[in-house]
Amino acid sequence: MDNLKLSICLPVYNQPDELRKLLNSIIPQATPEIEIIIRDDSTNQDIEKVVELFNKKMPIRYFHGIKEGIDKAIIFLIEQAKGDFIWLIGDEIILADGIGNVLNVIKNNPEIGFIWANFYISGIKKLTIDLPKSGFFSSRDEILEKALAGLGFISANILKRELALTGLNGARKHIGTEFSNLYLTMHTIAQSRKNYYIKEPIIINYPATSEEIKKITVKNGNINNRAMEVFGFNFANILRSFRGPFSSAAIEEAIKKVFGQTWRGLLVGWVGGWDTPKGKRIKMLRFFRYFPEAYIAFVLFLIPLPINKIFYRIYKIFFSHRKFVFIENFKLFFKNKK
Repeated sequence: MDNLKLSICLPVYNQPDELRKLLNSIIPQATPEIEIIIRDDSTNQDIEKVVELFNKKMPIRYFHGIKEGIDKAIIFLIEQAKGDFIWLIGDEIILADGIGNVLNVIKNNPEIGFIWANFYISGIKKLTIDLPKSGFFSSRDEILEKALAGLGFISANILKRELALTGLNGARKHIGTEFSNLYLTMHTIAQSRKNYYIKEPIIINYPATSEEIKKITVKNGNINNRAMEVFGFNFANILRSFRGPFSSAAIEEAIKKVFGQTWRGLLVGWVGGWDTPKGKRIKMLRFFRYFPEAYIAFVLFLIPLPINKIFYRIYKIFFSHRKFVFIENFKLFFKNKK
């Protein structure tokens, strides 16, 4: 246990098939330098049965708790971890040599405190970040500029444990935001002397489908979709709490980008039947009033839904070659929703 370099921490909830695939990708790469920790908040024993099978191949530290949400599960796992670095992973698979690649970075760069692991989204054959080569970020602001799309995605961020632990009190203040992981990531980057980027894809993510999102958000005809609250308001609040370690200009530019993705995601969700601007329009305008785009979004959300559906069909006809990459961020959120 004294030689543990990496704690792979898995928060799971009623996802035995996804866990089986993930463990199948980890076990062939397992070494004495890693540990696997699972926090299972499931309502049944299906996950425990999967763990029992894989425990024969590699020891797994397993905890079956009650459903308390992703924030408390993440904090619990970080407290339990014993490796030098912590890698929280959701419903992904780790590519061959992915763990070895991460371990090499850790062992060859003792001064780093944060690693950003590149990934593919299934169905989109494109790296999330495509910098020329692996190496150090030139500054904290560059991380916001280049890696913003993945900072809230738990599986892409690998944190030095001793730095992450110092951020737990702050993370607890964000329980209920579904973004305690974002706070811990930002805190670790802010405390780290050097931050590293791995160019090669380490994981593949399989986002939720539109049908899965609808199943989660639409109950008895009522829509309860928190994507705007989580990706819009909560994300912005957490980023703004790190003015100082990051420049104000970089923080506001990052929030502007996230807001642009968020309101478009809300619009597509509204048209698709899994989101609604009801109760969000005025709050959105107040919260993002300094961005001109907020007024465009506000006007669009005042237009009746049938007309917006027509606009969307026209867009799809003339721009069918474009990928709605911003929608993938929401699909990642719902796939890992506890």
